Amino acid sequence: MKKNKLLIFTGLFSLAIANVFAGNNEKGIEYFDAELYDAAKIFFLQQTNLSVTEQAESYYYLGQVYHRLNKSDSASYYYRKAIEASPDYPFGYVGEGKMMLLQGNKKAAEDLFKKANNYAKKNPAVQTTIAEVYVNIGDYINAIIALDKAKKVNSKYSGIYVVEGDMLMKQGKVGEACNRYDNAILFNKSDKIAYLKSANVYKEINTNIALDYLDRLIKIDPNYIPAYAVIGDIHREEGRYQKALEAYEKFIAIQGVPLKQHERYAQLLYFTDQYEQALDKIKSVMLKDPDNLVMKRLQAYNSLRLENFALGLEQMNRFLEIMPVEDQIYHDYITLGQLALEEKQILLALEAFQKAIDKDPERSVKDNLYKRMASIASNAKLFPESVAYHEKYFEVEPSPESSDFYYYGLACYSAAGFYVDADNMALVKTPEEDAAFEAAFKEYINKGEKAFSELITRRPDSYLGYLWRANNTSLLDKYDGDKGRKVVGYAKPLYEEAIGIMMENNPDGARNKNIIDSYKYIVSYYGAIEDYPNVIEFCKKILQIDPNDEMARKTLTLLKVKF
Repeated sequence: MKKNKLLIFTGLFSLAIANVFAGNNEKGIEYFDAELYDAAKIFFLQQTNLSVTEQAESYYYLGQVYHRLNKSDSASYYYRKAIEASPDYPFGYVGEGKMMLLQGNKKAAEDLFKKANNYAKKNPAVQTTIAEVYVNIGDYINAIIALDKAKKVNSKYSGIYVVEGDMLMKQGKVGEACNRYDNAILFNKSDKIAYLKSANVYKEINTNIALDYLDRLIKIDPNYIPAYAVIGDIHREEGRYQKALEAYEKFIAIQGVPLKQHERYAQLLYFTDQYEQALDKIKSVMLKDPDNLVMKRLQAYNSLRLENFALGLEQMNRFLEIMPVEDQIYHDYITLGQLALEEKQILLALEAFQKAIDKDPERSVKDNLYKRMASIASNAKLFPESVAYHEKYFEVEPSPESSDFYYYGLACYSAAGFYVDADNMALVKTPEEDAAFEAAFKEYINKGEKAFSELITRRPDSYLGYLWRANNTSLLDKYDGDKGRKVVGYAKPLYEEAIGIMMENNPDGARNKNIIDSYKYIVSYYGAIEDYPNVIEFCKKILQIDPNDEMARKTLTLLKVKF
């Protein structure tokens, strides 16, 4: 376990060691233990009709709250109020002693600690609370001395072992700390703090054990709010969002719950597909914290789910402008890309997806993001881009599917089609431009050839590889013809092979159109070399399949052949 996490644990749910009177203050003490300091403050400030001792306890905990909120003056004020309310209440002196100790006045602190002990010599909680003060400032020698004094009063007092556990946690001795918390439970099976501290340790090591401690704690007190906070955190971290939501609902309505908890609640609503409710919670958080970047992010994510695409795109763009680059994440750009797609901003979508890949290449591989981008580019007729994305996909995908080569080949064929367009060919003016133009064309043809050949190897029983290999190669013949060169008929044997494959497997004439298109290429080829007998033969083959084919009928009519 990392050192910083160890330090965090020791600060969580500070021991309510002084809770020997509790009574009407119990809920407030629980909020304090859960680090719900604002909630605890509100609770104690609203307390009325308390006994003298309960009032002193309430003031003491207000001092504890303000101390945790780094408001030393207020902390000292309430510790003194605790003493004024009940001069024989020992913990007010412990609080004041702590403030003296933090100010460097060790002698005054020790005097106050002695005074506290004099008021409750038979209460082990006093020396245990003093030990806790020393633990929190890292003075383990004096902490051990105080704990030894507490043990002499009552060695079975569970609070002693809780503080020992805290001290060991601060020293990184996790196993020993857990043993001390278990000792506390052994001596007091109702020590809620011991269960809670054990759960907080184990939630970073073994969540099943942590949940077991929490289950035992809930059986003791089904309404113990701090337990549900930890249960919610565990389920949230492990992706069990509905369970986390149910746990969070136990305490989210408490007045004074930190905004962080409301943020998490909004996230859980989003993760459980409760988008309208999530939006309401997002708005309530942003009313209190308009610059909350976590909520601005979730707001854009939520807009995508609610199909408010234009608004979401605006929100996501604005969020990325203010979120530091190092804090932007993969899903930010996935969301931006999805929103851009919905708004028909294809180039922005592709740019966003590329940034997502840059953020988390490993995740992008699992999501087949390059494959998705290739499809998006093809659908937008951005064929060279689609070819490039396919190739990047092949670089990262160790086991591509047969269909991947089919779609890659189609992209190559379509990219090559640019170069056999008469308008594009007319733009070429110089021999150098012409050479570059033809080289680019043939590069796409060669890539298509490899793609469809691979498809044939993988699926020799499918006509697609044969047919599209022929279609791809036929562009070479068209290019030569348009350039005024001799038509070689590069694709003729490939079409003949494709026709054979298609005719062997042509249930209910499903391949008839493809067969006719293949025959038409052969007719065109024979026409180019003026081999009219073969032109006639293949036109008749077409009419055998479709007696109404207009091209075949016109060709035979021109050649004055009866049909």
